[in-house]
Amino acid sequence: MFRTKATTALLITALHGLSSCHEEPPPETRLLVVDGITIGLAELDPYLKFLDGYIPEGGRKAKILRILEEHLLPLRLAQRAFPAERGKQLELAKALRSVATNLEELENKTQSMPDVKRSRVTRGQAKLPVAMFLFDPLLTGSVSQPIEMPFGYVLAACSAINEHATTVGDYAEATVVAFATHDNAAWLGWLHAEETRIANKVTFVHPDFREALPNWLVLPKLP
Repeated sequence: MFRTKATTALLITALHGLSSCHEEPPPETRLLVVDGITIGLAELDPYLKFLDGYIPEGGRKAKILRILEEHLLPLRLAQRAFPAERGKQLELAKALRSVATNLEELENKTQSMPDVKRSRVTRGQAKLPVAMFLFDPLLTGSVSQPIEMPFGYVLAACSAINEHATTVGDYAEATVVAFATHDNAAWLGWLHAEETRIANKVTFVHPDFREALPNWLVLPKLP
């Protein structure tokens, strides 16, 4: 039995259609969508790598919860709400960094500034992106580029990393200069109100990470 070219083409098309039905859907790359803000799984990677480095025994979902609550969710909310104010603070941070590239210069330039904090901090006590800079031994003595934070920006520097019997107990001699869009009380008040406003506006949650989300979010019911 001979087939025409047209018949053969139809068979190939039909077979291709059948095989397509069994193709796996692409992996989901979103972690959370709330009030129109999408947070992707890839955004967690640098923070998870840092946390895994000093608390490898910690649970993955607990780490994701910390990343979301402490940094990514408030950051994305603030980026949307205060672009002009954040831009102004970024320019101030850049201006200081342009004349203070090492710890000695930073100390000299910030003697009369009120928003400078000098302290000993562990990896767990410092905010995530700041801790990632402070505890990089290759960066000791240098000044960070402006580090973006939910409340604005900071410049950070570390004079020494003091090792403890356990990595969790290591501490850094840190100098952190803040460039904030609000004073602390106003910032915390706004953030609490914003969390309350968006709590019921979750439209997507990755099914594998429902337990890793802040408990103030109201999650969609499972099908």
